[in-house]
Amino acid sequence: MSIDSSTARPTTRRPASPGPEFGQALLPGTETGTEGMRQRLMILRGRLERCATVLRAHKEIATRAPRTDALALDLVRDDQRLLRDVQQCDDEAGEIDDVLIEFFEELMAGDLKSVRRRQEAERLSGQIGVSPLYSPGWNSVDEISETFAHASSPLLSVEGGSLFEPTALFVKRYAEHATFTRTMRKDVILWLAALWEVVIEALNGPLLQEPTLMDLEGIDELHHSQFEQLIADLLDRDGYRIIRSGGGAGDMGADVLAADPLGRFVMVQAKHFTGGGGSVGQPVVQHLYGGAMATHPSTLPVVVTNGRLTGGAKGWAAEDFRARLIGREELRRWAENGESLESVLKGTGPA
Repeated sequence: MSIDSSTARPTTRRPASPGPEFGQALLPGTETGTEGMRQRLMILRGRLERCATVLRAHKEIATRAPRTDALALDLVRDDQRLLRDVQQCDDEAGEIDDVLIEFFEELMAGDLKSVRRRQEAERLSGQIGVSPLYSPGWNSVDEISETFAHASSPLLSVEGGSLFEPTALFVKRYAEHATFTRTMRKDVILWLAALWEVVIEALNGPLLQEPTLMDLEGIDELHHSQFEQLIADLLDRDGYRIIRSGGGAGDMGADVLAADPLGRFVMVQAKHFTGGGGSVGQPVVQHLYGGAMATHPSTLPVVVTNGRLTGGAKGWAAEDFRARLIGREELRRWAENGESLESVLKGTGPA
C-alpha cells in the first residue's frame, strides 16, 4: 500500500487521549506579571522535556529497520508502543504550540513599552502557530494503528509468541507502516525542538527582563561604559528605539542616540563620575547641542550626569531651551524611582 507523498499532515488535530504521564495541567499558574509568565514557561519547558524523554526511549526501536520477510510479536508490540507515544507527543506539542500563541498574544496585548522586548516577542511569536510539514504517514495514522493491531492479534499467534502465515502483502504493508511510524517520530522530535528553542529563548532573553532600575549608590560605582549602557536601557524601558549606544570618534558628543515612538531623535551625552564627585560645565552642553543640530534640527539634546551641573551649564541650556539636563536628583527619579524620561524632563523645559 502506498501513500501520496505530496500530502501533508492534516491540519485538524485528532482529540488528545493522554496517558498518565501526559495528564497534568499545562498552565496552572497562580503568579501574575513577569514572574507568573516565567513560571508558565518553566511548566512548558518541563512538558517538552518529558515528551523528548519519551521519544528518546524509542531510539533503539526507531533505528531498527522493519523486517520485510516475517513478523515477530515482540517487535510488533514495540511498534505499537512507539506509535502510541508518537501520537501522544504530537498532541502534546500541539497543545504547547496553542498555549504559546496565547502567551505571546497576552504579552503583546500588555503595555510593552520596551522596544527590545516588543521586538523579541514579535520574533518569537512568528516561530509558532505554523503547522510544520509532516511526512505522509500522518494521513493514515488510523490505518497504521489497525495494521499493528491485526499483527498483534492472538488469532495470528502460536505457542512461543511467533506469528504464522501472514500474507506477503500484509508483511509488506506492515513494514511500510512501521517505516512511516519511525519517520513520524522524527517529525515530532523536530517540532518539539523548535518549540524548545522558543521557550528557552523566551526564558533567557530580554523578553522577561524586569524594567531597568538602579539606585544612585549603585550608579556611582559604575564604569563609564556601564553608565552609557544604563542610559540606553532606561531609554528602551521608556519606549525609545536605541539607534546607537556607546560614544567614540565622530559621535558629535552623543554617547547614546535614540528615537522616540514618533521617530524624533534624542541625543544623550553621558557624564559619569566615580562616587558622583564631579561637575559638568557649559562647554559639554554646547558641544552636544552643536552635534544635535547637525544631526537634525528637531533632535533633543540631553546631558545626563551623576555629578553636579554648574550654573553656567544650566543657564546656557535654559536659554531658548537649547538642551535638557538631568543631574543627580533627576537621575534618581529616572533610574531609582522608575519615572519615565518624559516625566523627568517636564521640569527641565517644554516636553
